Amino acid sequence: MRRRDERGLSDSVQWAVLTPLLLLTVLGLIQGGIWFHGRDVAAHAAIAAAEEGALFGASEASARAVATRITEAGGLADVTIEMSRGAERVRVVVSGRMPTFVDLGQTRVREQATRPVEQVTVP
Repeated sequence: MRRRDERGLSDSVQWAVLTPLLLLTVLGLIQGGIWFHGRDVAAHAAIAAAEEGALFGASEASARAVATRITEAGGLADVTIEMSRGAERVRVVVSGRMPTFVDLGQTRVREQATRPVEQVTVP
C-alpha cells in the first residue's frame, strides 16, 4: 500500500494562515494611500485659501470658498476651515475626515498654511 502524502495538507494550512495576512496588508496599503491623499487635499486647500486670503483686498469668504471647492473635489467630509488674518500674516487650518474601509481613528486629517499679507505701497 502506498502511504498518503501529507505535504498537501501543510500547504493548505500555510495558505490558510497567509491569505488573511496578505489581504490585511493589501487593505492596509490602500487605506494608508487614502489617508495620504486626504492629507494632500487638506494641505492643498489650506495653501490655496491662505494665498487667496493674503491678496490685497481679498475677503475671508473668497478664501473659504476656495478651500471648500478643493476639499469637496478631493473627497474630504466633515470639513472645518479656520482662518485668521492679522496685519502681516494669514493663517488657515483645514481639517476633515477621509472615508475609509475601517475607521480606526486615523481618518482625520489636519493641515495648516501661513502666508504674508500682500502690502501695497503708494509712492
